[in-house]
Amino acid sequence: MASCCSQKGPASVAPVTRPGEWLRLGLAAVVAAQSMVLGMAINLTPPGPGVRLWIHIVLAVSALAVFLLAGLPIARAALGELRRGRIVVEQLFLLGIAGAFLASLQSTFVGSGSVYYEVVAVLVAIYTLGTVLGDRRRSELLRAVEALGAEFSRCTRISCCGERQEIPVAEVRTGDRVLVRPGDGIPVDGRLVEGEALVRESALNGEPYPVVRRSGDAVLAGSHLLDGAVVIEATVPGGERRLDSLLGAVREARLHPAPVQREADRIVAWFLPVVLAVAAGTWIYWTRQAGWGVGTFHALAVLLVACPCAMGLATPIGVWSALAALARRGLVCRSGEMIERIARCDFVVFDKTGTLSEEEPGIVDFVTAPGVDRGMVRRIAGAVELFSNHPIGRALAAWAPLAEAMPSVDSVRMLPGIGLEARVVDRGEVVAVRLGNSGVLGPGAGAGVLEVMLHRDAAQGQRVYICFGDRVVGLVLLRERLRESVPAVLDRLRALGMRAEVLTGDRTAPVLADLALPVATGLSPEAKAARVVALAGEGRRVLFVGDGINDAPAMERAEAAIAVGSGAELARESAGAILLAPDLETVAEAVTVCRSTVRAIRGNLLFAAAYNTAGIGLAASGLLHPVAAALVMFLSSGTVTWRALRHTRKLGVGEPEAQVGLSEGEMVVSGAGEVRVAA
Repeated sequence: MASCCSQKGPASVAPVTRPGEWLRLGLAAVVAAQSMVLGMAINLTPPGPGVRLWIHIVLAVSALAVFLLAGLPIARAALGELRRGRIVVEQLFLLGIAGAFLASLQSTFVGSGSVYYEVVAVLVAIYTLGTVLGDRRRSELLRAVEALGAEFSRCTRISCCGERQEIPVAEVRTGDRVLVRPGDGIPVDGRLVEGEALVRESALNGEPYPVVRRSGDAVLAGSHLLDGAVVIEATVPGGERRLDSLLGAVREARLHPAPVQREADRIVAWFLPVVLAVAAGTWIYWTRQAGWGVGTFHALAVLLVACPCAMGLATPIGVWSALAALARRGLVCRSGEMIERIARCDFVVFDKTGTLSEEEPGIVDFVTAPGVDRGMVRRIAGAVELFSNHPIGRALAAWAPLAEAMPSVDSVRMLPGIGLEARVVDRGEVVAVRLGNSGVLGPGAGAGVLEVMLHRDAAQGQRVYICFGDRVVGLVLLRERLRESVPAVLDRLRALGMRAEVLTGDRTAPVLADLALPVATGLSPEAKAARVVALAGEGRRVLFVGDGINDAPAMERAEAAIAVGSGAELARESAGAILLAPDLETVAEAVTVCRSTVRAIRGNLLFAAAYNTAGIGLAASGLLHPVAAALVMFLSSGTVTWRALRHTRKLGVGEPEAQVGLSEGEMVVSGAGEVRVAA
């Protein structure tokens, strides 16, 4: 062995938390609410000169404190992007904040006019909420990566002295031997040197059935041992496993996400320069006509009426509506950005095992030996399976009879790599039962007779033999089954103008033979990701739908990704949306809803820009008092809200149907807020 009898403490994973961000957001929201009440009161009923000054000072200090506490990221982002030559919505936020604060300062020092200090706190609170939730989404994925790594981070090494040591996997060197017990995850890449067992590898390679691994066979970290204990000799160091490369690929892709330009930024790219030019022109004109005070007054009115509240509402209200509509259909989106991402997709890539096919194999044929009571075989096999979660016969548990007719199962014992055996008492008769692969067959068991009896179209699949004593009495053929909704979802996707294909790690895909669908088999996780990148290079925007650990790198490279809710945790955290409903037609419905929502958001943004442009024109001409400018701003926001809610009704949000697939308190997060949907 390469190393012996050394041990270090376990590596710790630091939690990613940002309580300070939530505290700043809470303070900004409280100050914004109080400032709005106080500002409205003094604007409607101006107090006396002495009291007025002190109230203005309190409001100004509050606004400045909120900006220093939570608004500095707006300034940094706006100025940073400006230095890079980009115009973004943060600059419009900063412009609105500056306009409101400067206009209020003028009123404070002049001694007349309205104040708008509360606008500063409101805009800062809206922006901070979006950034905090975005940061939380990123940290959740990183925590999921670390959790999966931690699950396979320790092992039991057998030293050269024969001692068993619990050590971090990072200390494993090539040639070290590791003991893995039944039910544990395999922590190293290596080969079996002792024992044999069933190993579930579907999360890594898409193989639908557990496979038997014997001495000399290669195994990968991230697989799970289902029965039997084995000793594995590491063929690579503990830090160079294939699992480590997969987790690294997810981390790297998350740190360098595909750029998605928001609709608001596209409007701001031309709207902000227009606002600045008009404000400057207004100041120059009115300064020449009536002095710098009047010029500043009207210029600040231009800036105030250009406050991005309407544009800020157009996107989140539309996004929240779409998120709620998708949640009703059983698709939970983690980020509002997913709405635009899904809408832009024109190509769908499906994983096979657990995505297009059912998670567990189904019974496609069942035959019994001549003269054997078929009902008795079903009854006994079903009863045995109720006392075991062994994967090869899980489908047989549905055969278990009602309690009053249930045979008595005295004992159940695992046969590693083969199946299980049990002692059953059925209606006074004692039966020794064995279920499993061909390893349960004894000499002269008579399995050939049953093979001939199988339906001619049922040649492929996993065989489960049922033996009473030394005689085989039944043969069950298990095979992958397509989800019932697969043909319908493919037809709907074609109607939407989207092409589709399947990428699977399974070596064969007979279950897909009847579908007119391109299928690539035997793909590694890296090959799946490379195919997605290649499609992107051809100008395709890929929506990836999968469920396994081996899908995570491809999901991160795709324009958008949907994870099946019953799949691996890393897949769920890598994807931007989780499909909780069993119906795959939800994928096609999501594309329809997202495209409709993006069209509505684009219309609202253009409306808000046109409305604000008209208001800017009135302010620049001196016809719009700052108080009226504030009213115009709020009226624009109200109109955009009404248009967005009208689109909400079209999506069917708020109808009395139950929330599909969501449990109480399930949270759907958008880029600017959150929606809680409870059953």
